[in-house]
Amino acid sequence: MEQQQLTSARLCVVDPDFDAQCDRTERLLLTPLAESTRGMPQHDLLVDGLAAFRHNRESLAEAVARGPRVWTPNGRFEHEGLRIVSLPTARIDLLYAVLRELSGALVAPQDSAEGSEGLAAALGDLPSTAETADAGTAAGLVGALARVMSLMDLSPDADTATLSAALEAADGDDVRLTYAEEDAWQRLAHRVTMLLTESSPLHRFLY
Repeated sequence: MEQQQLTSARLCVVDPDFDAQCDRTERLLLTPLAESTRGMPQHDLLVDGLAAFRHNRESLAEAVARGPRVWTPNGRFEHEGLRIVSLPTARIDLLYAVLRELSGALVAPQDSAEGSEGLAAALGDLPSTAETADAGTAAGLVGALARVMSLMDLSPDADTATLSAALEAADGDDVRLTYAEEDAWQRLAHRVTMLLTESSPLHRFLY
């Protein structure tokens, strides 16, 4: 019997910086690894992870296009990309599994690599470009994946609850935040900025 796929409604902020991180992660990390790990034990996981990542990006883009638009209390400025997005839990779990595998290969390559064909070697052989030079190559790209996942799967708090309630109450219509909701947005925006710019976000997965 086919199992029903569980989904979770998540509050996300899909701004240009987040989208750029997603693009770098897909082009420079997940896609090359899915191609270069053929024959390795991790190949199927990485191929499935790449597909899940692309599906999540499609879901995020659809949510941004769908709306609703969210405005400041004075109605003059828009908080672009603040959306509720339904993402299947299985996709999120799969991407965390990919992140754990890559993080483990970075910190314990002697345990995960078999000669030149291991995952650690594949990470070391990622193409070097001007984009990866400033990001610490493999470690920087795996860090970008960690940041992306932290934003696709924001831990709920009082601010996400407040803003989610505002979007849900609008029932698809444009939202004009109250001043209390605007304060919640400002705190969330600061949190998102810290997650996007954290230089070493891998500590959660190095075990």
